[in-house]
Amino acid sequence: GVEGQTSESLENNGGHYRFANMHWKHLGNNVVEFTVTSAWRRDFSSAYWKGSGADGLAVVGDIISLNGREWPIFSYGDDSMTAGEFLKLHVQAYSITENWIFGESKVTHSYSTPNKGGQRWVAAFTGCCKLSEINNPQQKDAPWSVEAHIDLSRDTASPRLAASPVISLPSPPLLNTPHPDDIFIPTFPVSFMVPGYHPIVGLSATVALASPLTALSGTQTEIVTSVDEATGQVTLVLHGISSEEAAREGKFYFLKLNCTSGSGGAMVQADFLIRILLPGDSMPNMAFAHSSLSNLPFATNASGTDPARDGVDLASAVPRFYPEGSYVAYVGFEVNYTLSAQDPTPTDAVGFSVQGLPEYARMTTVRGKNPVQMTTYWVPCSVQDGRHIICYEAADDKGNASTPECVDISVLPDPAPQFAPPIDDGRVANMSVDVIVTMGATKVYTVSAYDVNCLDSLTLSLSPLTPLPAGAALSPQVSAASTVACERRSPDQTVSATLSWEAPHTFGGSVHQLCFRASDSCGECNCAGGADTTEVCVTFRVAKCRYSIGQEHELAEVARLYNTDWLQMWKMNVDIKHPDYILFSGQSVDIGRMLTVGPNDSLYNLARRYGTTVDALFDLNMDLGRDPSLPVGYEVCVLPNSCVGQAQSALPAGSEYRAYQCAGRLNTNGALFSTLEDCRAQCGESGLCSSISAVQ
Repeated sequence: GVEGQTSESLENNGGHYRFANMHWKHLGNNVVEFTVTSAWRRDFSSAYWKGSGADGLAVVGDIISLNGREWPIFSYGDDSMTAGEFLKLHVQAYSITENWIFGESKVTHSYSTPNKGGQRWVAAFTGCCKLSEINNPQQKDAPWSVEAHIDLSRDTASPRLAASPVISLPSPPLLNTPHPDDIFIPTFPVSFMVPGYHPIVGLSATVALASPLTALSGTQTEIVTSVDEATGQVTLVLHGISSEEAAREGKFYFLKLNCTSGSGGAMVQADFLIRILLPGDSMPNMAFAHSSLSNLPFATNASGTDPARDGVDLASAVPRFYPEGSYVAYVGFEVNYTLSAQDPTPTDAVGFSVQGLPEYARMTTVRGKNPVQMTTYWVPCSVQDGRHIICYEAADDKGNASTPECVDISVLPDPAPQFAPPIDDGRVANMSVDVIVTMGATKVYTVSAYDVNCLDSLTLSLSPLTPLPAGAALSPQVSAASTVACERRSPDQTVSATLSWEAPHTFGGSVHQLCFRASDSCGECNCAGGADTTEVCVTFRVAKCRYSIGQEHELAEVARLYNTDWLQMWKMNVDIKHPDYILFSGQSVDIGRMLTVGPNDSLYNLARRYGTTVDALFDLNMDLGRDPSLPVGYEVCVLPNSCVGQAQSALPAGSEYRAYQCAGRLNTNGALFSTLEDCRAQCGESGLCSSISAVQ
């Protein structure tokens, strides 16, 4: 024990409990970690309560053992508990003038089963005693109890209540001395937020009263209390007070709320103080200090709508506290926003307090005296994805505080880059559709990538496994217009690069797959966001038998490219009225005819039949890859030379005859018919037949 500590001294010391809030998470194997935040009267005269402050009491960084008239106990609901010197408070904040300390306690427990025979385990933080300065008499110096319900078969974490230790409310109106016959007492409704939420984004939670608020002291009227289960908005219907009541030092009441997960597998409680100010006391007002949060895009708000899709101008939208506004941040990337506050009394100095500030977050020192500003900076680390609600109060140097205002931020894993629809020769295209390239024409294909995370930076490149074809070039990336509604974004949040390629005249039929890569940065906090790469491959096909004319070319110039003469080329393009006409730039001309390979065709007999060479056929059909074999049905480009082509088929004399077979998809096992009429009769409804040369 601690020397000098007696039960009598504790008994005469009065209550010192002010606030408790609890949540839990599943660590695996039925192990649960409980976190209890609590606030206490700082000058409680216990040897366990001493700290490193100049006055001998606890300050930030101290670790003290929780104790009181009755030792605080954390019971787990399975006949085991943690108590006495083992229940530690890590002090996180304190106030000498307002006489309180605030801190956090963590305990871990292993359950034998996920639940208690199908029912929830009920853990409880209990002890004695509550503050003596309480206006609801049945809670003055009374024991406290805050519960958590656990069913690990339905939940991996509990919901949470973003409750402040003390919530300040304005005073009800002051009543005149009532006439004995008066039975009506005016009411004064006032509301404040205690958000209930689930830390896992997308899961729901509801808020409810744990017990009704008891009557105002000095009156016989109950404080009517209601809670909006979806938002946690608490409404109290206060009654006017007499001048005698107003002379007292304000009013304090305990209020306890429940927060239950949507699955019903978890419930937690928060027990906190409500302080009703005296008539004439001023309360600071709090707001965002700039037109919009500097880097947080709007998330879906409480009404379930997306402001960006509803036509909200995000660049000029005023940021909003919970529940009107909610925002999205990403692991590894900084969140920052600035709050301002002002007290109606110009001579009062104003400061801020905060609840629910995440680990690694920091706040700047308060700038100014009245009004004041303060900025919160936070880089969420890898274990901090989820929903966070951070609540702030502004307080003046008389101890009067504003009603809390909360900022709702959902931290998501850093998303991978995405590709926007490409621009193919000035038209919006689709990267899953093959790109058709015409020889001689410059193909201009612009690829764009973006990141939903406004602060991420992208690098756009080509996979080294799919090099550019001959003559192609990919421009350096440039910043592009963003498809994401960002108030502020990285210069490389959306980038584009342009592929330019004039396919050589011998590339007809070639197929090229190019894989584009968009890579993002990994963020801060030891690369917490992770570096992601998205790769999309695009197929480029060079059309056969088509060539695009350059600046002021004639057919003769195209003919020379393909080792033929203007007459042969003119015969390929009967729509050109005169062979000596100057062709306009970009005009496409035919440089051959497309033929479908038959059963007995080969490169050799095709070359002989059409007065050309096997090498020339290879030049016109790059997809052959110098392979002389020709599968039946293959499409081949041929540039005939009628001057040297065979008058008859290349097949031996007397062995060739004309036959017919079904065209299209109908399968007749290659059956040949001697007459067109027989073929049509056998080819089904389509009646489509093709003529071929066959050998006897």
